[in-house]
This record gives sequence, C-alpha cells and structure tokens, in this order.
Amino acid sequence: MIREKYIDLHTHTTFSDGTYTPYELVREAKEKNLSAIAITDHDCVDGIEEGLRAGEELGVEVISGIEFATNYTDIKNLDETEIHIVGLFLDYKNPCLLEIIQRLKNERNERNITMSKKLTDLGFPITFKELMEEAGVGTCTRAHYANLMVKKGYIGHKKEAFHKYIGSGKPGYVPRTLPTPKECIDIIKKSGGVAILAHATLYGMDVNQIRIMAKNLKELDLKGMEIMYSTYMPQQEKELTQLASDLELLPSGGSDFHGSNKPDIFLGVGRGNLRIPYEFLENLRKEKQKHLKL
Repeated sequence: MIREKYIDLHTHTTFSDGTYTPYELVREAKEKNLSAIAITDHDCVDGIEEGLRAGEELGVEVISGIEFATNYTDIKNLDETEIHIVGLFLDYKNPCLLEIIQRLKNERNERNITMSKKLTDLGFPITFKELMEEAGVGTCTRAHYANLMVKKGYIGHKKEAFHKYIGSGKPGYVPRTLPTPKECIDIIKKSGGVAILAHATLYGMDVNQIRIMAKNLKELDLKGMEIMYSTYMPQQEKELTQLASDLELLPSGGSDFHGSNKPDIFLGVGRGNLRIPYEFLENLRKEKQKHLKL
C-alpha cells in the first residue's frame, strides 16, 4: 500500500515568532509523517541552514523560504493593506535577499524602540533590551511583546496585548514601514524563488477583491497562492481553489505553524483538517525549474 505524502509550506521557527527551533520543527514534521516542510520565517532566513541539516539527518525534505509583509495599494481606491508574500526555493545566501532583510531588520529595530517607549508611557515599562532578550536569536515581532507583557504581569493572556494595546490602531501600536509587493516579488525572483500569496482571507477582502488583488500581483510575477490554510472555511477553500485555477496561479498551502504562540494550530494539519498534497510542491518546483531555464 502506497502512503499518501503530505506537506506544510508555511511554518515558523524561533528565528522569527515560532517556539520550535528549526531542528525541533523538522523533528516534529518527521513525527507527523510529513514528507516536506518549508521554513518561512518573517523577514528572516537565519534558521534555514539548521533546518536543511536537520532534514538531511531525519529524512524530511526542507524547503528554504521566507514570509514578507508588504504594503499593497488598491489601484482603484488607493487603499493600503498589509499583505504577506511567501517565497519558496530561495537561494538564502543571495546578496540582494540579505540586503533587504538587513534593511527590514533595521526598520524593525527603530519601530521596536518607539513601541517600547509608547508602552512604557502607557504604564507598562518595557525596554528595547528586554525585547531583544525575549526574541533571542529571532526577529522581534509583536508576539514577543505579548509574551513579555504576560511575564511581567501586565496582562493575563497574550491575546489581551493585541486586543487592548499592540493590535493595529491600539495605543501602543506603531505601524511598520513595509516594502511593496513588487519589491518583494522581485527579490524572491532574483533569489531563484517562487512567490506565493499567503492566507488571502486574512486581509478583510471579499472574494472579488481577492481576485482583483491576485490578478494585479500576477502581473508582478506572483506564481501561486495558498488555497489551503489552517483557518479557511470549506467555502473559502473552494472559492480560492477556483480563483487560483482561473488566474492560472499554482496552488500552495500551509498551517502557519508557530508552536505554542498559536496553540490551536498544529504542524501539517492546522486545526485538524489540513491535508496538503505533495503534488503542490512538485508543481511549484517545476515552476522554479522553468525560471532557471530562462
């Protein structure tokens, strides 16, 4: 009997806001009988080398990836929305890629200094040094603020931090300076990668708005979109599958696993219903090979 092969093309490690090291993540993938995973940390590729070594040791295919946050502008209405682009099959040592990562890191640091001052003024003293210690080797994200606020006894639960203080529009929030989708898609291409639209339902758009956005992004050389994701409802998955087919975008999918920072999301299966076929990875790999031949 041939065992079905399943994958997860959207995961995070301790090098961004996940709680599993790259080795632990790959080991979890092995225990879950996944054939392949992609490490897609936020604005960061530092965990990929460890992940690749773990994959060789444990017999799990590891794909080098990244997740960029970008500032998408609706051309018709000029509305700005933060959307995320995942890059897969990256040359993670590419100088152009490392240059934009360093720029984003510097901008994050400036933002974190400002946010820590805002929270201190609100009566929740937090220093930039404490944030860096909480983040450890990884990219400092708002998840680290939430963890630190719980540890310091300022709030009872991490969700409270986002709902009251550090969510978009809340008193402790500082917006990020984000690159454009074109800039990130171009960098992914220059790094030999394939650009994927992540979790399209999370941007407050209906399916028609998603269609317009995806069409615009395809003109910038977007190659695929996540049609399977932990929080999609069956109807959303159906609609996005049809949309991707209509626009000739390759299907991708992932759990967006973060370990204990998203305790209801499990590697490979999301909230229990994900089963992402290995065929997705094969088709995306063929797209990468096409790119190399050009």
